[in-house]
Amino acid sequence: MDMCMIVATTIATTITATIDWASYGPMALAILMTAAGLGFIIFVHELGHFAVAKWCGVKCDKFMIGFDIAGYKIGRQWGETYYGIGILPLGGYVKMMGQDDDPRMTAEQIAESKATGDTMTTREIVGPTGEKIDVDARSYLAKTVPQRMAIISAGVIMNVIFAFLFALFAFRIGVPAMPCIVSMTDPGAPAWVAGLMPGDQITRIGDIDDPWFFNLQNEVTLSGRDESVEFGIAGRDVPLLLKPSRARRKIAQIGITSPVSLELHDKSSFFPYSPAEEIAQQLPGGAKIVEVAGESIDSYSQLVAALATQLRVPLEITLEKEGERSKATLPVNHRESVGLVTKMGPISAVQTGSPAEKAGLKPGDQIVALNGKPIGVDRDGKIGWNPNTLGEQLTTLGQSSETVVLDVIRASESEAESISVSLRPVTWIEHPFSPKSPASAPALGIAYLLTSQVEAIVPGSPASQADLQPGDQLLSAQLVMPDESQDAYKGWEKPLEFSEKQPAWAYVLEAIQDTPPGSQLELKVKREGKEEPVEVLVDIVSTEESFDPQRGLALIPFLETRYGSGLGEQASMAWYETKRSLTSVYRFLRRLINNDIPATALGGPITIARASYSWALSGPGKLLLFLTLISANLAVINFLPIPLLDGGHMVFLIYEGIFRRPANEKFVMAMHMVGFALIICLMLFVFGLDLGLIPRNL
Repeated sequence: MDMCMIVATTIATTITATIDWASYGPMALAILMTAAGLGFIIFVHELGHFAVAKWCGVKCDKFMIGFDIAGYKIGRQWGETYYGIGILPLGGYVKMMGQDDDPRMTAEQIAESKATGDTMTTREIVGPTGEKIDVDARSYLAKTVPQRMAIISAGVIMNVIFAFLFALFAFRIGVPAMPCIVSMTDPGAPAWVAGLMPGDQITRIGDIDDPWFFNLQNEVTLSGRDESVEFGIAGRDVPLLLKPSRARRKIAQIGITSPVSLELHDKSSFFPYSPAEEIAQQLPGGAKIVEVAGESIDSYSQLVAALATQLRVPLEITLEKEGERSKATLPVNHRESVGLVTKMGPISAVQTGSPAEKAGLKPGDQIVALNGKPIGVDRDGKIGWNPNTLGEQLTTLGQSSETVVLDVIRASESEAESISVSLRPVTWIEHPFSPKSPASAPALGIAYLLTSQVEAIVPGSPASQADLQPGDQLLSAQLVMPDESQDAYKGWEKPLEFSEKQPAWAYVLEAIQDTPPGSQLELKVKREGKEEPVEVLVDIVSTEESFDPQRGLALIPFLETRYGSGLGEQASMAWYETKRSLTSVYRFLRRLINNDIPATALGGPITIARASYSWALSGPGKLLLFLTLISANLAVINFLPIPLLDGGHMVFLIYEGIFRRPANEKFVMAMHMVGFALIICLMLFVFGLDLGLIPRNL
């Protein structure tokens, strides 16, 4: 019996599938396409084994897609072979006379293959102990080592062939994919430090020209800990070398979000509890934004520029759908707050080419005052510049390129020095991506830490009415929403912990924006004189003096459809995609062994099914390209030198070819048991990840 084990090595952090009963037809079609595609990959793998076995004259008793556990299956007998579909859809097998993956079946395999009569065609083989045995010439054991090698490798070869064919047809009908265009960067991350801006287009990643965003994710993820990735950027003559970071997540990142279009989502054109929801009737789903404040726009970066520079006034947009235009006015988005002022930490990163870099600011420097006014509180306890909103305040000053004076304490010094800095106008949006992300001041070009130490309480704020005090140390925060809002807005499933490596307050401030009315933060704080942490529930309220540039427009990703102009170009693109899919699996396994990628990044059958469904919703071209990846995965994984898999069989056949007899039966049995245990443990592990029983913590 040949097992076709599907073990995904795809990254499982970006895959979700949501059932929308309003679109039952497309959903049903996507499910059908997914099942057919994955089933076909298994089918061609087993067809390879079956076809070559029949060509070599081996009797095949069964050809199964899925496993017939306890005999549950459907199918029919046709000639000497039973063709069926088993109840467990995790692979398939071809049952050949005299061949079985069960290590306890060696004697039975030989017995099954032995000659039983004078009229039977027989062949003499050498057994594991060197004895000569006459076996049925149609058994698997009767075939030569090269023939058995051909039978074993045929499944993998078929998967490689069909990986190429899937890609060929994909590029023939067209593949929608995201180009490598920056929409936002994470403050302090490698891309942010390098000065990449919204609208920048990456034209090359390593040796990949005109890459997709998927290529960027793949190349960054598969980079080594001490490796840099070379990027070509449109408009830059010199290549950009970025060293991916694992400081914020266990998977390497450079801190770029995928490209966004100007088209509103056709199901919901706004995010709940945002200004866009207030004018929902004026935002038809599927409409495209063509003008902002009377100016024509054709890119997301232009929309972002308008949102960033006009955040304090209502913003008129012009929408176009099916040739008709309409106008809508987006209200301003007042930021929400609880009234805590946390202590500003040192600068964690300085952006290349920024005013801060030109002024000589460096990571580790501590800004203590701005234009003579303290950051945080003065000696009398009065609040000067609020570190929580410093980025927005400097952005306002930067619109007129104002020069400010910073009092800075260098990392190696104790006295502050004054530095004059000319701020820059800000035409983009920055906000922290994760709990480990710092706050930022884009007009200055710095990322800085917001510590978890409460420095002051804003008078009249919710924090002043709750049991919070200066000097409290934040330990955790939990978003609490009204019961009726739970379905419309998903907050944290568990409290967000604070630590030195995860200060988190900048992320919390971003996460509480556009929350339902009546929402609260449940804070746990460490207080001097108290042995046990103090729990405080504080209201989240809208402020009048602070504004969020994002106003809740739900925009779909920016996609381009790529074709091959002729059969030659299609074949070239397909071969390149197949080759990269094959090598990516080896690179992933290497990074996994080197601990550059955590094992929790693996995905199992459920992840594969979800990913297939998600890609199928984007059309047949996208699904076919995903099947190229899965087929290549299956080919590589099955040919690893693990007993029970095709690669393990090949190792034993190589041994037999060299020494002219099979490997010792006890040794083979021991190796099979090790391989069996490894595969079972791996399958249990990936199922645990798929079902959420094992946290990924990526």
